[in-house]
Amino acid sequence: MNKLRTQLNKILKSIHPNAIVQGKSKSRVHFQFPTDETPFPYIVYDLPQSYFEDDLEVFNLDVDIWDNKTDTTEIETLSQAIWNELNRYHFINNDMQFTIYRQSRLTIEDDDPRIRRRTLIFQLRYYDRSVN
Repeated sequence: MNKLRTQLNKILKSIHPNAIVQGKSKSRVHFQFPTDETPFPYIVYDLPQSYFEDDLEVFNLDVDIWDNKTDTTEIETLSQAIWNELNRYHFINNDMQFTIYRQSRLTIEDDDPRIRRRTLIFQLRYYDRSVN
């Protein structure tokens, strides 16, 4: 699963690269939890559950986009870019192959009224080529 997470991180960072904050590069893409220093807007992704279909593992891929601006243009633009890029995304190498399909997108109300959130849910169909 580490190789899958590494590849997902690369894909998401290609859409939403690091930010430069006070001369330092700060990642805006995180698995499960951001750091306290993560600059807005940022992405948190997770693979919360999976099931098997023969040799294929099917994951839910949740991509949460967070922002702290009143204007939602940036979060909507970023959400749409991820939605478009990941739909039918296909990856293959000697270790694994996977394809991603869109499932749903949600607007999430946060407890903090200053925070804007979008959640994109995908189905990721994964085959581990290294064990066969």
